[in-house]
Amino acid sequence: MKTHASEKQHLCLIGGGHSHVMVIKQLITEPLQNTDVTLISPDMYTPYSGMLPGLIAGHYLFEDCHINLRRLCQWAGIRFVRSSVERIDPELQIINCPDFEPIRYDLLSINIGSQPTTHGILGADNFGCAIKPIRNFLLRWHHWLDSRAESKRKQKIVVVGGGAAGVEVLLAMHYHVQASTTIEVDFTLINGDLAILATHNRTVQNYFHRHLQSKGITVRNGKVFSIDEQSLHLQDGTSLDYDFTVWATHAGAYSWPAGSGIKCDSRGFIEVNQNLQSISHANIFAAGDCAAFMPQALSKAGVFAVRQGPLLFDNIVASINRTKLSSFKPQHQFLSLITTGGRHAIASRGVIFLHGRWVWRWKDFIDSKFMKSFRH
Repeated sequence: MKTHASEKQHLCLIGGGHSHVMVIKQLITEPLQNTDVTLISPDMYTPYSGMLPGLIAGHYLFEDCHINLRRLCQWAGIRFVRSSVERIDPELQIINCPDFEPIRYDLLSINIGSQPTTHGILGADNFGCAIKPIRNFLLRWHHWLDSRAESKRKQKIVVVGGGAAGVEVLLAMHYHVQASTTIEVDFTLINGDLAILATHNRTVQNYFHRHLQSKGITVRNGKVFSIDEQSLHLQDGTSLDYDFTVWATHAGAYSWPAGSGIKCDSRGFIEVNQNLQSISHANIFAAGDCAAFMPQALSKAGVFAVRQGPLLFDNIVASINRTKLSSFKPQHQFLSLITTGGRHAIASRGVIFLHGRWVWRWKDFIDSKFMKSFRH
């Protein structure tokens, strides 16, 4: 694969998200000529988010659902920089990372995901545990379990967020506590939307309402106003004591892209065109949750990040070779496979609703096949 540029170029990938691991995997078999590649990520292991509930529940081991980025980069012959990013200078084309010399790029791609937004909730920066970054969540969750192993007092776990992430994580935590510990716990889900799983059909919503009720899990509708060391305070004036609170709210953006002068939407997500190209800087791409796809609004779902990976690779190659870019054409509906704690799941797409242990096995097959594709 030849480039038109006579000098060697530098492609930088920021973030080890689903789109970028697909790009790196393709680089193993289709290396770029005349181009150095660097991946910058704060973590050496990147999780496959679809398997996180299974990891929490105890159905998977850490290595079952994490990709070793350093090893993947070695296979692809690219440089791995383990660091966060403070900011970039799009005009000078420089990336600033703590404890590293500034890194210059010719072409940049960003795939850093999102984090639960707690904007407007007083005290949220100091109390509670966000489900992302996943590494931080797992560390704090396991530490909390260890610290309560000998406790005789009934504990209170609260998950804030009634979407698929909140429901799945809550049910996975519930399953693990019941199956693998002697800790007594009351679980509560705080839902800020009109219904739990608001983007799914009524049959799915009703199923999970009944399922949560059958497990003795309380569902409270309302929005959290503030949190302190012991209690959550809702906007309706009521309060709820907790021992461990999980933030699984709507997706929020990281602050540094907007702070670096890249054009972002009102929520801080990088605005990209149909080619996944920044609308303000032609040599910057963005994919997955961190991107705001301007042709049409997309859900913050891993399925889009995975499907954007091959097209992102093609457009990176096209940019280096100065040829025509391809357009991302998202599907109008996508299949969601939502776990229920144990080895059981439901399938949801439009008006479709299916459930059973066979759905979990189906999901396990899809997820495991994806992960195996990153292991030589």
